[in-house]
Amino acid sequence: MTPSAATPVGASERYAVWLIAASSLLISVNGFMLRSIESANEWQVIFGRQAFFTPAILIVLLIRYRTHLFRLFVDSGWVGFAAGICLGLANPTVILAMTHTTVANAMFILGACPLITAVLARVFLREQLSGATLVAIGVAMIGIGIMLADGLGAGSSLGNGLALLCALFFSMFVIFLRVGKDRNMLPASITGGAIGALVGLAGAGFDYHLTLHDGLLCLIWGGGIVTIVHFLFIQGSRHVPGAEIMLITLIEFTLGPMWVWIGFGERPTAMALAGGILVLAAVAGRSIAILRKPGAGG
Repeated sequence: MTPSAATPVGASERYAVWLIAASSLLISVNGFMLRSIESANEWQVIFGRQAFFTPAILIVLLIRYRTHLFRLFVDSGWVGFAAGICLGLANPTVILAMTHTTVANAMFILGACPLITAVLARVFLREQLSGATLVAIGVAMIGIGIMLADGLGAGSSLGNGLALLCALFFSMFVIFLRVGKDRNMLPASITGGAIGALVGLAGAGFDYHLTLHDGLLCLIWGGGIVTIVHFLFIQGSRHVPGAEIMLITLIEFTLGPMWVWIGFGERPTAMALAGGILVLAAVAGRSIAILRKPGAGG
């Protein structure tokens, strides 16, 4: 149970903050890993990444829940399946987005996920939008608009649009998690991994052959990094308030473009940087406003 604002932060929450920070730092290498691929096309990368992730996360859950895993699938019901579909569509689109635009553009647009989630929660869950959230949404929309306009001139409008679509899928995934908050939703990760692998396989025309170099990268990326990130984030998110999670995950969207800039010289344009700063500032501002409210720690 998360302590309230008046309660001293416990060891479990401090530990959880480090777990989420570590997961955000690890997942920030997404773009770097994609740019490190030598010959595989985007669809083969999607399949390879998910083909290693799915059995890896399945093994982790089997170790933890053993014979109860099947029951978890049954208990998650249609909500868990719907969450899995959204996750299964989000994972391929993030790879496609980074393939057709710069990593910076993709990461900055994905940084708007918390605000998109807030809008969807208002529509589907009847959650109220505060004044701070409305202002943040407006600022983020301006930032995304700048990046989308920049994409038209730079020939990356498809990638920017895919990044926005990915943000929508991820946000819908979170909405379904909220709907199913009374049950264990971990099976959605397995469903999402399997769907993502099938999407990649179909997109590749069932040509799943990878070179040793690319195969090892997908193994490290999907079977190692993504699996660890998923496990750390789920464990940590149980003890950390949502606003703090938003702030911590900004690590991913800030560092992701930097790794690619340093490693591959992929420098974002001035307009992309301006739009990205607006999006990240909007999310950070909303998070800080929520944290400063009385009792926001609960």
